Amino acid sequence: MFQLIQRGQIYADQHNWPVIIHSVTSQIVRYWRQGRVNTASIDRFNSAFEPLEHHEAAQIRAELETAEHLKKLRAMKQVA
Repeated sequence: MFQLIQRGQIYADQHNWPVIIHSVTSQIVRYWRQGRVNTASIDRFNSAFEPLEHHEAAQIRAELETAEHLKKLRAMKQVA
């Protein structure tokens, strides 16, 4: 299936992290993931990434933030 990849679109990477498209050429895709710009070839991007709707991306971000918060709380509990 052909899908146009454009700046600002939201995808999920192979680890289910939401990523935002930064720029696209005929050979590579640059995307933001956790505040960093990463690069993938078009072939790898097409095989490893899937498009997300905005509400799906928001839900995934909320779940990831909750998991990170719980991890920090557990670490604080172990220190105390």
